[in-house]
Amino acid sequence: MTPPLEVPGDAAPVKLIASDLDGTVLGDDFRFRPRTVEAIRAAQDEGLHVVFVTGRPMRWLDPLRDQLAHQGVVICSNGAVVYDLTADVVVESSLFPVSEAFAVMEEVAARHPGTLFAAETLDGVYTDHGWARTDRMEIGAPRVGPLRERLPAGTGLVKFLAKLDSADPQEYYRALTDLVAGRLSVTHSVAAAPLVEMGQRGLTKARTLEQYAAERGILPHEVMAFGDMPNDLEMLTWAGHGYAMASGHPAVARAVGRTAPPFAEDGVAQVIEALLHARRPGASRAGHSATTG
Repeated sequence: MTPPLEVPGDAAPVKLIASDLDGTVLGDDFRFRPRTVEAIRAAQDEGLHVVFVTGRPMRWLDPLRDQLAHQGVVICSNGAVVYDLTADVVVESSLFPVSEAFAVMEEVAARHPGTLFAAETLDGVYTDHGWARTDRMEIGAPRVGPLRERLPAGTGLVKFLAKLDSADPQEYYRALTDLVAGRLSVTHSVAAAPLVEMGQRGLTKARTLEQYAAERGILPHEVMAFGDMPNDLEMLTWAGHGYAMASGHPAVARAVGRTAPPFAEDGVAQVIEALLHARRPGASRAGHSATTG
């Protein structure tokens, strides 16, 4: 039997729902499940603010437009870009100079021969020859070639990526985290891939979400957040009501200590439904059992 979901009641009112996309509310087919769409819309109808916080670049948000008809801003690229989906404009960005990426690139290439690199800018993506177009970040037409030749000096980067197809994903991530050692932020969002994502030093989804919420007068205990991968961890532990997906990375679930049911069981929808139920007059404030379907 599925255990009851504990959701906040009037003592800790939720004003903002923040959610990751892939693996949390989007499946491998890059589609929202109908129950999730209904739950998100119901939350918005109840006056709750919904914002998506994703590792995706701003150029790859078609599911939000086409399937959810979402309006407003999206926090993209692990917090590096705040993008107004409706106006098609970058509201804020947290960039770092290409020189910092090149310094890291030399060290990674020396320690881990065969590593391929890619760089995301506000204008598009640059990749080494051989960077597989099947990678989730490579939607569109990348500029292909040696990055030192292709990237103009002084370019500001949104994200810098490294991958080594022959490496163990976890070992590669740990090795690059130690090597970069605080010069850039380091995370990963695809558990089965030896792909490491780097951004501005100190950047996390949580940092940008915290600023976004503060600008709207929303405090951490008024935020409910959902995610499934290590790039979501800071966001889930910052939010007063963070839920790791039961189908996500086990280490994230252990660190957060609170889980939503798996994606295949409409886990985010279940929690939102339970929250909305608990907000109704006379409803039980805890232990509401959300059914699967």
